[in-house]
Amino acid sequence: MNEIQEEHPENITLDVPLPSEENTGFVDGVDKAVCNYCEKKLEGSSKNGTKHLHDHFKICPLRKHRDIKQAILNPVWKKDGVSTLGANTFDQQFSRDELAKMIILHEYPLSMVEHVGFKSFVNSINPLFKHVSRPTIRSDIMKIFEREKTKTKNVLNTNQGRIAVTTDMWTATNQKRGYMVVTAHFIDDSWILRNKIIRFIYVPVPHNAKTLSKELIGCVIS
Repeated sequence: MNEIQEEHPENITLDVPLPSEENTGFVDGVDKAVCNYCEKKLEGSSKNGTKHLHDHFKICPLRKHRDIKQAILNPVWKKDGVSTLGANTFDQQFSRDELAKMIILHEYPLSMVEHVGFKSFVNSINPLFKHVSRPTIRSDIMKIFEREKTKTKNVLNTNQGRIAVTTDMWTATNQKRGYMVVTAHFIDDSWILRNKIIRFIYVPVPHNAKTLSKELIGCVIS
């Protein structure tokens, strides 16, 4: 098998497999190179170069962790301060949801899930995690939005008290466009004041009372 010798500052030599008869094949007429460890299909044509092969070699979860079915042990702390090792069950969907929530919370770009450094970091924490693409993480974020939207509707529909609605105008300086955020305020059954953003919508000019009231009414009845 052909190999590339890549020199690193630490004087470590990596053997990166190049496409050969043993690890290549055609998928829908496209030449593919197959990873010897995880069997992932990569571009195998010589015109695509080998950088993507190097990148995958560095982050392949099975290169260092051959048996991914083995249990993950994590410390379980007792009240007396003594810790023991217990089995931890990995949940791919839960981890994907947490990743989506992190992106929402910190407003990270969706492209971060495809960064080599991010993938390498995740593999160092848990090699069982299957990486996702930008369209996939966007879909996960929209699913979270729909779930939260449904939960908010249910809370408002079951509320026994009155609901106060307030609006606030935002202006995007780079677009010179106005947006209105609509917030619902109410006291729940536990006598706790709750605030829920129910809409964030674009408002066309002019931003006068007639336009704002029209958009607000449309928001409330929709």
